Amino acid sequence: MAKSFEQGDCLVNCDLSEKQIDLEDYRTTYLEGGEASNSDPILFLHGWTISTAPYRESLKFLCQRYRAIAPDLPGFGKCTYPKCARDSASYVNCIVSFLEALNIQKVHAIGHSGGGSIAIALAATRPSLVSSLIISDSTGIPLGTLPKVALGRSIDMVMQTPKVRVIPMLRFYRAMLHNWVFNTQNMIQCTRLALNEDLRPLLPQIKSPALVLWGGSDRFIPVQLAYEFSQGIPGARLIAAQGEHHEWAMFRPERFVPTIFDFLTEVEKMETPGIA
Repeated sequence: MAKSFEQGDCLVNCDLSEKQIDLEDYRTTYLEGGEASNSDPILFLHGWTISTAPYRESLKFLCQRYRAIAPDLPGFGKCTYPKCARDSASYVNCIVSFLEALNIQKVHAIGHSGGGSIAIALAATRPSLVSSLIISDSTGIPLGTLPKVALGRSIDMVMQTPKVRVIPMLRFYRAMLHNWVFNTQNMIQCTRLALNEDLRPLLPQIKSPALVLWGGSDRFIPVQLAYEFSQGIPGARLIAAQGEHHEWAMFRPERFVPTIFDFLTEVEKMETPGIA
């Protein structure tokens, strides 16, 4: 079992390696860190409009306790697959191929924003692969009209910017700009998915322990949707972090990661006989 995290412990950065892997139809880049242990590794799935790179600080903290793996999803970042998958279920096939290539049988699946909807589809349709599910500020419930969503997104970015250090913010905008320049159609497609895709019928199929983790001040995907997710997933726990916004998964690792550690510690206790 991984080292437990106690309240007040300091988070320590761990090294990440950037690697590439050839799959059947494409090559993708992924970040990996942490040492293999008896614990299942973390699979971290990034938001649709960016790539893995902006989450580097959170990944460094996550691999303090776990082997953490975070691929660039098809259609984004350094992945050579030219198109955005048509829906979250199609992404599941890509993720399964990726895990098989790395000989990984089971993961703690963590998904942020668009990555959350992929993690939901993975947990619902391939339950044997998922030890636990954590979604953060996730898509998967229709968001409404584009003008309404764009306004909320703009307000959210303005409100969180003063809290963010320069380097993480630059990584975020660089990843987004790269995709808008080189993957324009994919950005349009993933926007449509965020606006319209409805995964609520899949939620009752999720059997793994689940945490719905949300920024309480998210104006892009409001916290009201977090309640829908938590009510739809059997036994799911909901934590809304007051004052946090949509990108806190990448911009606020000192608050985001300990919450994940606490949840995974409880999951592992439940899975280990004799530990209450």
